[in-house]
Amino acid sequence: MAGNPFWSTKLENGLSLVFESIPRLGSTAVGFLVRTGSRDEPRNRAGMSHFLEHMCFKGTAGRSWDQINREVDDLGALWNAYTWWEGTAYFHWVQAERAEDSIDILADMMRPKLDEADFNMEKGVILEEIAMYNDNPSALIADRLIQAAFGDHPLGTSVLGTAETVTAVSHSDMTAYFRRRYTPNNMVFLATGAIERERLVETVRRHTATWTSGETGRSQSVPVFHSETRPAHRPEVAREHLALAWPGPEVGSPWAPAARVLARYLGEEENSRLYWSVKQKGLVDRVSASHVGFNDSGLMYVYASTAPARAGEVLGLIREEMARVHRRIDEAALSRSRIKAESALVREAEHGLSRWNQLAEIENAGAARKTVTQAMKDIEDVTVDRVRDFLDEFPLDGEPALVPLGPLERI
Repeated sequence: MAGNPFWSTKLENGLSLVFESIPRLGSTAVGFLVRTGSRDEPRNRAGMSHFLEHMCFKGTAGRSWDQINREVDDLGALWNAYTWWEGTAYFHWVQAERAEDSIDILADMMRPKLDEADFNMEKGVILEEIAMYNDNPSALIADRLIQAAFGDHPLGTSVLGTAETVTAVSHSDMTAYFRRRYTPNNMVFLATGAIERERLVETVRRHTATWTSGETGRSQSVPVFHSETRPAHRPEVAREHLALAWPGPEVGSPWAPAARVLARYLGEEENSRLYWSVKQKGLVDRVSASHVGFNDSGLMYVYASTAPARAGEVLGLIREEMARVHRRIDEAALSRSRIKAESALVREAEHGLSRWNQLAEIENAGAARKTVTQAMKDIEDVTVDRVRDFLDEFPLDGEPALVPLGPLERI
């Protein structure tokens, strides 16, 4: 269609290229999405995708790790990588005229040398990261909740893994996993911002010409939601942390905009239903609601942190609020939540890297690409009636998956 900012193609080796042109920006975000995450790992080797992400920074046949760092520093790039349940992403955000140099470095990093000495050293780094994560209740509880909600399904696998599973990963396990998952037909090159398309396409083609496709696959079974309670007794933790989840829509679902607005209505930091019912009364130090989307499923998620003596009361009030929204929706409050969601979209549109991350999520899920204008229209269409229809499809008054984590043995 006229004015469509998106453009895509596929190279001879199977690598997909997706661009979103935003000419008013002076910067370009470029990077590679690899369709591999904790969902793709054997349970007894959980954490391999995240471990492999680390290894891609440890050097290649042509560049040492410190050379990579120096070259990126010379570009003035903002760069990083992250792994989630269903993907791994590597990106640079640079001045537009430096994008080709970034592609050179990033493409090289996608073919790491996987040196065994580096592997053994980095394993220690990962184990320290896991230990640090386990000391962060608000982060740990999210993992535990997803495991409770999805049970033995691969989506219930921890992104970091555990000390036991990471220790069990051998160098040969890592090498085999890399060869199986980091194939061009399982990867996407993404660029957003100020784009000279022909030059970028030729640059990507030149730096990936030797890559060869292979057989890849992933668990296609849709996870079944479990209304299960899994207490995590942590006597050394001062606060009692509560996490609840109900089924929600997947990434790209027509219901996703309603989930986004409803989450703000229920649990935004201030002036939300949960704010007034529990935080404003001094019962919690934190409470929030959010929508977590996966490729083929999703969760509506509520988190709270409270004094152990108040945990039962807070849990009851949260459940009450989830039931109340089925009976009554405050139209003025919903309108404010809708405006806040629209404002967030506008701010993200001003940030080239935010758009890159959004595009990575959409491409990984195989969902429809939408401009900011189209996404704004979807948010504008979230009326009271639309939220009621959403709640018919994804009720919040039923039994949730529940994880209490803290000093209490039971609530």
